Amino acid sequence: MICIGWACDSCIHQRENIDGWKCACDAFPEGIPKKILFEVDPRNLSECNNGIGYEERPDNILRGI
Repeated sequence: MICIGWACDSCIHQRENIDGWKCACDAFPEGIPKKILFEVDPRNLSECNNGIGYEERPDNILRGI
């Protein structure tokens, strides 16, 4: 699944998608679990995984995303 328009898409920890398709980040380098994408808003978690939590990218704050 391509990460576009999800909360994870505006996080500074987002990485390039695995194989151009599966969403990945510093907290989930092997792929973000579907539960995080569909059932949980990572912006409301104290951490997502491995001590890493959601942090808004500065460019998104300026654009109001």
